Amino acid sequence: MRRASHRQVHTSALALVGLSALLALAARTTITAATPAPPPAGTAKEYFVEEEIDYIREAQGLSLRVTALLKLANIRLVVLGMKDKSRDDKELEKRISEIHDDLLGKPQPKPGEKPKSPPKEPPGPYLNLTDFTRIEMLRGYIEALDEVSSDIDDAYRDKREVRGPLEQFEKFCSTSIPLLRRFQSANAAELQAIGDARSATQEAMESAQDALKKIPKTEKSTRP
Repeated sequence: MRRASHRQVHTSALALVGLSALLALAARTTITAATPAPPPAGTAKEYFVEEEIDYIREAQGLSLRVTALLKLANIRLVVLGMKDKSRDDKELEKRISEIHDDLLGKPQPKPGEKPKSPPKEPPGPYLNLTDFTRIEMLRGYIEALDEVSSDIDDAYRDKREVRGPLEQFEKFCSTSIPLLRRFQSANAAELQAIGDARSATQEAMESAQDALKKIPKTEKSTRP
């Protein structure tokens, strides 16, 4: 899941919606200049666990895919202590646990069938600082935002309905900005990573807001 380097698509992907080519070019130039050079070839790291990648594959259609990606971004804020766990986060953990069992080949009970063994304890957090460092968690958060921007961009190019996902994306970013201020950096590398996450979120929110001004509301705005 590395279709775009960090933060290089936040403005350009959404600036396509009704903004002039000049403004889009200026935004891309600004972001590229402020973004550190990508790592050398062969050093790219995956910031999602295998179960999360399968979880995203399950999400068919723009609306479902955007929802899935934002849930993966959100769970990283939870793990990093920037917000409390919600019901949606618990449901995500349950689904990831089921995908994990599928990957291991464990049989799942059929609908209406009683489990042959006592029900196991509710699944705990599947994502922790053993899987990824704090910096990698933040990079995964940024990558999820990048993927959302790219997906909306692709859908707009294909002349599909994007207002509903855009509204969802804008809301997520606007509520995440104050949460990101809670992160306490332990070193310079973490300070850089949280700075990138804050900038990426701010840029994505502003781009989504600009795009929403150009797209009229329609009855189909919530469809994938």
